Amino acid sequence: MRKLLYLCLSLSIFFIFTTTVCASDCVAYNSMEYLEDGSYFTTTVTNNSEKATLFSNVRSGNKTITYYSRSGNKLWSVTVTGTFTYGTGSRATCIKSTVSTNVYSSSWRITNSSASKNGNNASATSTGTLYRNSTPIDSITKTVTLTCSVNGNLS
Repeated sequence: MRKLLYLCLSLSIFFIFTTTVCASDCVAYNSMEYLEDGSYFTTTVTNNSEKATLFSNVRSGNKTITYYSRSGNKLWSVTVTGTFTYGTGSRATCIKSTVSTNVYSSSWRITNSSASKNGNNASATSTGTLYRNSTPIDSITKTVTLTCSVNGNLS
């Protein structure tokens, strides 16, 4: 009987400590940046480590910058996805960085994208180019950087 009690207690403790860390705080809205012409960028950080346990030291997430016209129409976005190890020293380390883009307007195209990693940062740079009659008339280059703290917090 005592062995059964210890087994149940051990299993209970195991399941308590292996529940998911990420709850309603998985998506955090960060900021808005307005440009002189009234267009603006929004920034969103998403924690993808929903299946991470309390004992895991790997964190994955996205940081997306979305470009909007002054009238509020979504035009294009760039996302960096980073995977980090953390809690094993004085700072986290980025082990993987990828870039993805989306275009929501037929007048815009992404003409250049790249991803990089450095220390505890995952970065992506993309250039959105505005076209009229198949001629490029304006472009905006944006860099987005996802940072992981030594405690696994993404920003």
